[in-house]
Amino acid sequence: MKVGYTEFSFGYAFTENLIRSHPTGATGAPVFPNLVQEAKLGYDVQIQLPAVPLFFQFKLPDRMKKGTAFEVSTGSCPGLKTPFYRIGLMRNDLSKQHAHLMELEKKHPGCVFYAAPCLADIHAFNKSYGLGRVFQDTAFFSPRDIGPLPDNKQHTIAYRSDLGHAYFCSDPQEVRRTTFDDVQQKIGALLQQKQYSDARETARSTREQIVDLASSTSRRQAAGLADRIRVRVRAIMPSAAINTEQEETLTNLLLARDIARIDLGIELLIAQPG
Repeated sequence: MKVGYTEFSFGYAFTENLIRSHPTGATGAPVFPNLVQEAKLGYDVQIQLPAVPLFFQFKLPDRMKKGTAFEVSTGSCPGLKTPFYRIGLMRNDLSKQHAHLMELEKKHPGCVFYAAPCLADIHAFNKSYGLGRVFQDTAFFSPRDIGPLPDNKQHTIAYRSDLGHAYFCSDPQEVRRTTFDDVQQKIGALLQQKQYSDARETARSTREQIVDLASSTSRRQAAGLADRIRVRVRAIMPSAAINTEQEETLTNLLLARDIARIDLGIELLIAQPG
């Protein structure tokens, strides 16, 4: 059964609710969902602060309501019952998306997740969005917890909002289901680490890592895209408010954002202390 809203709507609502959430403490700020947000770059990114990159692959589930679903009919997923949610991972022979996510997570432990909603239908989705909690009504899964895909077949994850673990199928294996509170705790710890000590260095290394994972076409075009982004950064920032370091930081973040979104299909956000 379809949940009645789109993956794009979920990703937008997740990001928009998150950017408007808690004004204090470690928070995630999108980099950057639209030109309106880009107009605020000079205020959203302070290069003297620690900064942690977060990578989300948004997945829209089917809601499984019938007892004939193999996860419950075979009894191979203890604790799972209908209704539950099922998301599909990109097949190995169609895309190396899962392998790329695992590689990113190797470089940024605790920063890379599949993100899937726990919202049964459009009414639940609209209510959650109105309350500003879509990111809290989301289940998160670590690609490295899932592990390498064993073959080129379709593989799925089955989960419920009230179950602390999920199942990686088709040969069911238990995997951890992470909540946003868990993610937030990890961010707080990561912000203390030396490798994330300032946003300028995070932006530079994130750009390098994303470009390295991208297709050969994107790698060839990266320098030209960076030049065009730099022009945009200069255009939207008051001349008195920008300096060379800030321009470099914003350009690197936006380049990484664009390549991650278009070439790898993942959303890049930056978390900083409030």
